[in-house]
Amino acid sequence: MAGGSHDLLGRSRDGDRAALTELVEEMGPRLKGFFLRLGAQTSTAEDLTQDVFLRVLNSMDRYQESGRLDAYLLRIARNLWIDSRRRHRPVPAGEAVQDAPDELQPGPLAAAEERDRAALLREALAQCDPEARELLELAVLQRLPYAEVGVILDIPVGTVKSRVHYALKRLQERVAGLDPRGGGA
Repeated sequence: MAGGSHDLLGRSRDGDRAALTELVEEMGPRLKGFFLRLGAQTSTAEDLTQDVFLRVLNSMDRYQESGRLDAYLLRIARNLWIDSRRRHRPVPAGEAVQDAPDELQPGPLAAAEERDRAALLREALAQCDPEARELLELAVLQRLPYAEVGVILDIPVGTVKSRVHYALKRLQERVAGLDPRGGGA
């Protein structure tokens, strides 16, 4: 989702109704997963995802095609998440961290192994501080370039690199210390 002539939001602003539908279909699940992994309940994640698109629609006439569209939408999502957390008491870490829905249905053994790995990762992510979780969400799970993450979080690229490095290192140590059979370290 790069800027330029293929920018779905720019095409939508210019009157292409199919582009807006395509944007919602492409980014809706991704934004919902973003909110879920930050700790939102499913209904809250859905509401926040709708709010992202409402903000985009309300400011479409001011939108400038530059940079990555997904980074633009994730920045709006992050701001909405911060506003939401300010209005509501935070959910205790680990209580509501969920996986985004997966369209592919693996076999029973693969599904069980994936659930075990996902549970370990959720537990390890829940132990991370909110800033590290947000950083990992943007840089690793959303696969945004470090420069875009820096813009979204308003920090230098070098800081993004070092924080991602140390957050991944701490996450790896936490996962290594967890027992996949539920024994915990």
